[in-house]
Amino acid sequence: MRVETFAASEPRIRVLVSQGKEFHFKADKSRPLIVRGLDFNGESIKSFKVNLVNGQLRYSINGKLFKWHYLSKNRHIRIRTRDPRGIWLGERRFGGELRLIEEKNTIYVVNYLKIEKYLKSVVGGEMPKDWHLEALKAQAVAARTYALHQLNKKPLYDVDSNVSSQVYLGMEAETNKTRKAVNSTRSIIMLYKGALIDSVFHSSSGGQTESSIAVWGKYRPYLISVRDYDQKSPSYNWEKRIEQKKLSETFKAIGGFNAIRIMQKTDSGRLSLAKVYGPKGVKLISGKELRSIFGLKSTLVSFDVIPKLVNVNKGNKFSYMYGEGLNLTDKEFLLEPNKDNIFYLKPPKIINNNVLLVKGSGAGHGVGLSQWGAKNMAERGASYRRILRHFYRGVEITTFRDS
Repeated sequence: MRVETFAASEPRIRVLVSQGKEFHFKADKSRPLIVRGLDFNGESIKSFKVNLVNGQLRYSINGKLFKWHYLSKNRHIRIRTRDPRGIWLGERRFGGELRLIEEKNTIYVVNYLKIEKYLKSVVGGEMPKDWHLEALKAQAVAARTYALHQLNKKPLYDVDSNVSSQVYLGMEAETNKTRKAVNSTRSIIMLYKGALIDSVFHSSSGGQTESSIAVWGKYRPYLISVRDYDQKSPSYNWEKRIEQKKLSETFKAIGGFNAIRIMQKTDSGRLSLAKVYGPKGVKLISGKELRSIFGLKSTLVSFDVIPKLVNVNKGNKFSYMYGEGLNLTDKEFLLEPNKDNIFYLKPPKIINNNVLLVKGSGAGHGVGLSQWGAKNMAERGASYRRILRHFYRGVEITTFRDS
């Protein structure tokens, strides 16, 4: 979408905040809800419940659960309030307007609101609210550009409210600092050759961001691999052990798991293709698939196969420890030190009881803005513009309309 296409008024965004078969909306305090699309005229609405029963939409008002009103098909309900505290849905409050759309026997709750209001929650949902203001401002510009890039690409809504798009938690995620970050960057976006960029971001890359083509097969000249400054991230180095049961279930088609070998890496060192060896054959698997299956933080990983040893020196109680390699048969192994004694035990015979040790770095897909890298750069004096130009190469930072 080019900058010339934007209208003079502030754009609104459609955010999918929930979907299901039953919802309960409440006014915050004294001001009632304003509900449009009902065959109802009467008392002030403080509470509104809606559900789907046998494919038919019905609602009740102010807790009168024995008095249900049925709605005709293709009826869209619109809920808003004049109360600045917003509308309660579950444990969260939402500003703007909530629209209920019935589609394929599901109720979709879509929040319609102005984009700057939306961003004040997104910044607080995506970054800790106490981080340096320049990092929060960089997040605001990236989130604004991303959101505008997604407008009108889907029929019912523009973005989700979770990590598949951007984290949006309603008014509970807003603070004075997130409002300041958004207000001080109002209307500012990033363009490449006059068009909005796909300003993706992630938590931490492990020292080097990734290119878009390596992750999604789509070349974006502004999404190339650059140095990161995320060394203070709690996910800069991590480990995960995957038990034999999970390995056997995952690779059932090849009889289980014996070993894994990295076949291809990206230029930044991320796993792109691996070969898994089992008793009945081998399987090629992508790094992206492995990350999804095992819940890994990233694909910047290495592997080791270690034995799971059993300490039988504690009576009827078994405790499990992990060895640090497979060649243990000819030496004693320090199984478990404690305050009183140190137990030495020749390792037991290991039969199909290996554990896959994954050592990794970073969290997320690694493309675009690194949030922990932005934090460190901001603390070292970088402005939000400098941060953005580092992670999104060759972009123009400008406004999409006159403020």
